[in-house]
Parts: sequence; structure tokens; C-alpha cells
Amino acid sequence: MHIPDGYLGPATYGSFWAAMVPIWGYASRRVNRTVKTSQVPYLAMGTVFSLLVMMFMFPIPGGTTGHISGAAVVGILLGPWAAVIAVSVSLVIQGLVFGDGGITVIAANCFNIAVVGGLAGWGIYTGIVRGGAIFRKTPSDRPGGSPTPPLALRLTAGAVASYLAINLGALLTAIELGIQPLIYTGAQGGAVYFPFPLKVALPAVVLPHLTTVGALEAGVTVLVLAFFHKTEVNMGEFVKASVSVFLCLAALLAASVASAHDYWIEKKGEGYAIVYGHGDQRMEYDPANVKKVTVYDAAGKPVEFRKEVQAKALVIKPAGPASVIVADLDSGYWSKTIYGWKNLPKRKASRVVESVRSYHYSKSVVAWGDAAGRPVEGMRLDLIPQKNPFGLRAGEALPVKVLYGGKPLGGVDVMGDHEKLAATDKEGIAKVPLKRGRQLITVEQKEPLIGDPDADTISVTTTLTFEVTK
Repeated sequence: MHIPDGYLGPATYGSFWAAMVPIWGYASRRVNRTVKTSQVPYLAMGTVFSLLVMMFMFPIPGGTTGHISGAAVVGILLGPWAAVIAVSVSLVIQGLVFGDGGITVIAANCFNIAVVGGLAGWGIYTGIVRGGAIFRKTPSDRPGGSPTPPLALRLTAGAVASYLAINLGALLTAIELGIQPLIYTGAQGGAVYFPFPLKVALPAVVLPHLTTVGALEAGVTVLVLAFFHKTEVNMGEFVKASVSVFLCLAALLAASVASAHDYWIEKKGEGYAIVYGHGDQRMEYDPANVKKVTVYDAAGKPVEFRKEVQAKALVIKPAGPASVIVADLDSGYWSKTIYGWKNLPKRKASRVVESVRSYHYSKSVVAWGDAAGRPVEGMRLDLIPQKNPFGLRAGEALPVKVLYGGKPLGGVDVMGDHEKLAATDKEGIAKVPLKRGRQLITVEQKEPLIGDPDADTISVTTTLTFEVTK
């Protein structure tokens, strides 16, 4: 639900800055009067808690993401104005440090999430609890204290308040985005900032929050309030527990996306398919990623072929006997985030750890000949068998030469199905042990990329495939 830079025009985000500056000032004065010195660490813990729960984001239609905010539960526990300060600090940290949400729109994001979430969440919760407590109360745990509202009432109030608060924030976000085409129109009639009108923005943002995101926000709020009631812990201890849970979940997420994927060429019917996947898994890809295909006969002469798209995979059907098939692919920008790899440039991804401009070559030797044993013209990173692999048996080693920019590449790992098989010597030669069946040999080379704000490095990957039947 964070709005990035470039989506709101100056008049829109400027209005939010004009509104938020006095709100922050008033909230600071209220917190200064009502929060004791001994409670200041709790304010910081509220910021940390909000920051943690916002780390988990969910893709939603329209090219954006949704996430829970924790603003309502922080407001319930610390008070509405403390929540405004705590969640605003969290959003500022995300915008400045993690690039999640734009800089010019910090005030808009703080209004939608911190102000609406904190104040509306606290107000709805308080109203429900006070209204329900008229009909049923339990004795106070403290001598002389006021009767305590039943736990079920407080949990219900927290769930309803957090659900409504985050959906109200989502509604305002969708309206702010959807009115941009009405306010700003370019000379050619197109939208200058956010391009989609209200009829697109409203369902794209609001519907996922009414279902998945709102339900998760309510569920987390109930768990937090129940946790406090059952264990009688303070905010600091709760955040420590939250950190532990977050680290465990992050580790599980990292493990789930650790498996890399490759392009390779395999036999399919009367042709050869360029496939994308991992192991036995096949995944869809955009056939437009394949920029060039070349088929050579045993003597190294080009062979005519037909291209067909079958189940979103490109199938090559040579017109004559083929020896080597080479595909040149452009995979675009990839960013490694704390959620795994995303096919997005650095400026459009969130919580980016690493970003690359990715290119792939896929080379398949389907019959031995002179073409299979020499470099392919135009391949920046080439894997060249130094002997006929079809004459070898499983368990034997195939010498493979790695060239990068036409020169031997020494000291690079040669992988097979994402396991290291060998490393090249100074001549670029690696002795690769073979197994029975399809061989998928992979080499990757990375270099720093200068002058591109969407990637830190350029990555070139080549796969070499062939079959060992003995």
C-alpha cells in the first residue's frame, strides 16, 4: 500500500505535506504530555513492531503490493497519537533506507497508514469496547480499579477496528491514485503520473484489502492482544518475540525461493523446446524473451527452422539435420529482495538486497560434429565440449572449455543441476563428471554494471545440454 515516487503529482503530495506537518506537531505534543519517560522505549518498540509486520508484502492486481501495517494494534496498546508517531517513523525509515515508498510521498503514506490506521483503529476499538462493556463487565484485576471489559469483547473489537482501519487506508490510497489522470494530463492526452483511473485503481487496491490483507491484519491484531492478555508481558518483550518469529519466517521464505531456475533446450516431438524451470519442474515464460535462435549442422552451416509457441514455450523445428542449437535470451532486470528474486528493476522492487541485468544463452548439442567442438560466433559466454560426449558413459568426465568474450575464463565454477561439478583451470578447462540421461551444465559470470540505476551487476548465464545414454 506504499505509494512510490512518480505516482502522485505535486499538488497531491504537497497537500499531504501541508496536512501532516501540523498533525506530526500536534501528535508530538500529545505524546510529550501523556507518555512518561519510562514509557518512551515502548514508543520505539511500536515503531519496530510496525516495521517488522510491514516487511511481509503480498502482490495484488494492478502492479502493486499490499501488507498489514500494525497501526491499529499499536494505537490500541499505546494510544492514537503515539501510534501516529511510531508508525510514521517506521514509514520514513522504509522510504529512506529500504526504498519502500517514495520520498516525495512520505506524508501521503503516513496519512493513509499511520494517521488513518492509528486514529481510526483506536477510535473504532474504543467505541466497540465502551459500547459492549455497558452490557457485560468483569471485575478488575486491581483493587479499586474499574471493571475490565471481557476478553472476547476486546478481541472482537480489535479485529473489527484493525480490519476497518486498514481498509479505510486502502480506500484513500486508491482514490488518491485514481484521481491523478483527472488532475494531470500530458500534452498528448496521456496521464502524467499514475496512469489508471478510479475504475481500475479502486478494485485493484480495495478488493485485496477487503479479503486477504484485511483478514490478516485482523488476525494479527487478535493474536497480539491475546498474547498480551495471556502472558501479561510488556511491549519490549512482545517485540523481542516478534523479532524471533520474523527471523524464522524470513529463513523459511529464503529457503522456499532459494532454488534457481534455468533456460535449456530439450527434445519435444519432432522439434526442440526452449524450456524454463528447475529440475523436473517446467514453468511458463514469455517467448519474447528469446531474442535469437540459431541452428547449425555438423559442419557448422546454418539450418533453416520453424518457430512455434506451444504452451507459452518456444519450439524449434529444424528443416534438416541439426548438430547445435543456440538460443539467445534476455531475461531483463531481476532484484533479490528479502522475499526472494523478483523479475523487477531495482527502482520498482522493495527491500532489494541485490539487483542484476540478466542475459542467458542456451546451447544444446544434439549430434556430434565440427560445430559442436568449436566456439559459437556471437556467444559472450560459451561452453564448448572438448570431445564427443555421446561416446562417453555415465561416471566418466567430459572436458569442457569456458570462454568469456572469446577468452578462456579461469577459476569459475561449473554447475550441474545447481550443484558444483568442477572449476575451470587457467586455460578455462573443467572436467565435468557425467550422469546418465540429460546433462544440464551451467556457468555464470557477473560484472559490475556502471550507470544503470536499475541494476548493480550484469549477469550472463549459459547452459549446455546433451544426452548421455550409456
